[in-house]
Amino acid sequence: MQRMALYMILAVFLVIGAFYVRAVTASHDPAEWHIDPLTVERPASPNTYYVAPQSLVEDRVDLEAPIYAVPAAIMARAFNDYVVTQPNALIVEGHAETLWLTFVQRTPALKMPDYITVKFIDLEGGKSTIAIYSRSRFGYGDLGVNKARVDLWLQSLASFEE
Repeated sequence: MQRMALYMILAVFLVIGAFYVRAVTASHDPAEWHIDPLTVERPASPNTYYVAPQSLVEDRVDLEAPIYAVPAAIMARAFNDYVVTQPNALIVEGHAETLWLTFVQRTPALKMPDYITVKFIDLEGGKSTIAIYSRSRFGYGDLGVNKARVDLWLQSLASFEE
């Protein structure tokens, strides 16, 4: 009986270990993760955070996007320069010049990948706004990680706000 329990515990650890190895070695396919944040359909799971101008999107946003007093190109460069200095953050696809970028950032402890897609939108009068869709690749919930990340990253643009 003890031997059977030991085998079962070992099997559970092997399954958990296999999932963890898959998660930390997962590739970042741009075709899957570089999606337009203005047309995204959010899942029912609570592992996403969405910032956009509600008037430009059909899905519910978590935070109405700020209006910035500078063109989108200036914001995109500043934002990109900030994000690439963040721990465990890399560009998956896009460029500041295209005003559309997707980043992956791994969580500090477990190194699970989260994807953050950002689009910068020019408005009239030299102003701009932003759409950000941050989501966890694995798991049902995210313990507030996506919201905290987006709030922190948006702070990098606070000096441009109207």
